[in-house]
Amino acid sequence: MQSKIARLKLRQNLTLIVGIAFFYCALGVLGLKLAVLPGDVTAVWVPAGLGLGAVLLWGKRIWPGIALGSFGISVVVNPSPISLTIGAVTAVGNTLTPLFGAFFIHRFTHSRYPFHRASEVFQFVAWGAMGGQIISATVGIGALCVGQWVPWSAFGAAWITWWVSNVAGVLIFTPVLLTWHRFFRTALKKSSFWSLVRQEFYPFHLESLTWFLLFDVVVSLAFWYAHPVEYLTIPLLVWVAFRFPARWTTLAIALTGSMAIAGTILNRSSFVGDNLNASLLFLESFIAVISVTTLVLMAVLQERSQALEGLKQAKAELESRVIERTRELSEANAQLQRQELHLREKAESLAQTLRQLKQTQAQLIQNEKMTSLGQLVAGIAHEINNPVSFIYSNLKPAKDYFGDLIELVELYQDSYPDPDDEIVDFAEEIDLDFMKKDCLKLLESMQSGADRIQRIVLSLRNFSRLDEANLKSVDIHDGIESTLLILQHRLDGFSENAPTNAKTNPPIEIIKKYSKLPLIECYAGEINQVYMNILTNAIDAIADCQPAKPGRIIIETTLLESEQVMIAITDNGGA
Repeated sequence: MQSKIARLKLRQNLTLIVGIAFFYCALGVLGLKLAVLPGDVTAVWVPAGLGLGAVLLWGKRIWPGIALGSFGISVVVNPSPISLTIGAVTAVGNTLTPLFGAFFIHRFTHSRYPFHRASEVFQFVAWGAMGGQIISATVGIGALCVGQWVPWSAFGAAWITWWVSNVAGVLIFTPVLLTWHRFFRTALKKSSFWSLVRQEFYPFHLESLTWFLLFDVVVSLAFWYAHPVEYLTIPLLVWVAFRFPARWTTLAIALTGSMAIAGTILNRSSFVGDNLNASLLFLESFIAVISVTTLVLMAVLQERSQALEGLKQAKAELESRVIERTRELSEANAQLQRQELHLREKAESLAQTLRQLKQTQAQLIQNEKMTSLGQLVAGIAHEINNPVSFIYSNLKPAKDYFGDLIELVELYQDSYPDPDDEIVDFAEEIDLDFMKKDCLKLLESMQSGADRIQRIVLSLRNFSRLDEANLKSVDIHDGIESTLLILQHRLDGFSENAPTNAKTNPPIEIIKKYSKLPLIECYAGEINQVYMNILTNAIDAIADCQPAKPGRIIIETTLLESEQVMIAITDNGGA
C-alpha cells in the first residue's frame, strides 16, 4: 500500500514538473517574440511570475520544472551551442531566483499566500519581486555579455531592463496565479465548473459590465490613442479592490499592465518617447506603482474583512456563550427552585412531623395521665374495697346480733315487768323504745351505704379497666353506667367546686335509649374516658347556659350494619 501511494505521489510530482516546464517554456518563447531590446531582453518576463508562483504553491520540489522550462526556451528559440550554453547558465539563475524569493517570503510571512495583510504584500514585493530578481538579472545579463550577445558597455542598461521586466512579471502575474489557484482549489470541491462560472459572474453582472466598459474607454484612450489619462486606471483598480473579490483585483492589474505594455511596444501608448528603453522603464514604473498600490489596498481590505469576520465570529461566539450562560443560569435557577421547593416540602414535612410528634407527645402525656389516673382510681378502689368488704360482710351478723339482743331485752321486760328503779331510769335515759326501733333502721342505712360504696368501687374498677386486657370484648352500657355513677353528684345538681350538700343547679335528667348490643371488642379504658369527656362537657354546657332550667341528656345506642355501633349523646345546653 505504501509503495502504491509513493508511486502515485511520484507520478503526480512528475506531471506537475512537466506541466510547469511546458508553460514556463511556452510563456518564455512568447515573451522572446516580443523582445525589443538587445540580447532578446523583453519588456515583461511572464515566466518570472510563473516560477515564483509555482514555488509558493507547490514548494521547492518543482524546481526541475523551472530549470527544464528555462533551458527549453533556448532549445526552441536557438539550439546553437552558444545559445544552449547561455540558456543553461540562465536556467540556473531563473531557478535560484524563485527559490530565494519564496524562501524569504515564507520565512517572514509564515504563509505561501502573501496577500492577507499589507505587511505581507511588502514582503512579497521586497523579496519576491525586487530582491529575488537580482539573481536572475545578474546571471542572465552576465551570461549574455560573456557570450558577446550584449556588449559589456550595455550591461547596466540591459541589467536594469531585465530586472525591471522580471519585477513587472512577478508583480503582474504571480498574484493572478496565487489568487485564482486558491479560488479554484476551494470552490471546485463544492460545485462544478459551469455552476462556479455562473456564481462568479451573476452577482456582479451589471456592475462588472459597467466596469469593463469604463476600463475599455480608459485603456483605449491611454494605451492605444496616447492620451495622458493612464492614471485614470487607478480609480478603476480601487473600484475592483473595494467591490470585487481579490482574484478579480489581481486580474484587473494583469489586464492593465498587459494593455499598457502592448500599447507601448506598438508605439501607441502615452508612455512612448524617443528612447524605447526609457519608455519601457517609465511604463514598468507605472505598472509597479499601480500593482503595489492595488495589492496593498486589496490586502488592507482583506484585513478589514477578516477583522469584521473575526468580530462577527466573536459576536456569534459571545452570543452563543451568553445563550449558553443564560441557559446554564436558567437551569441553575430551575435547580435552585426545585431545591427550594424540595426544602420547602421537607420543611413542611418536618413541620408536620413536629406536629405529629407534639400530638403524639400530648397523646402520650394524656395516656400517661390516664394511666396514672387509672392506677390511682384502681388503687383507691382497691383500698376502699377492703374495709368496705369488711363492713359489708359484718353488717348481716351485726343485724342478727342486734335483733337477738332486742329480742332478749323484750323477753326480760316480759319476764320482769317491774324492774328496779335504776334500770327504769337508765331505760328512760337512753330512750330504749326509740333505740329498739331505730337500731335496725341504722343497720339498714349502713347496709344501703355499703351497697352504694360497693357499686362506686365497682364503677371505678370498671372505669379504670386495669384488670382487663387492652383490647377486650366489653359491654358498652356498663361503661356508660359506670361513668354516670361517677358523675352522679354533678347530675344531681352539685357544682364541682361547691361545698358538700350544697346544690347550685337543678338536677339533670338522664334519658337512656339503649338498644340490645352484643359485646364490643374495644379499648375499654379509652372508651370510658371518651364518655367522661363528652358527659362532662354536656353537664358544663347545661350549667353555663341556663342554670335555672332543668337539663336533659339523651344517651342513645344503636347497632349498625358491618358490625358497627353508634353512640349518640345529646344535651339541651345552648337550646
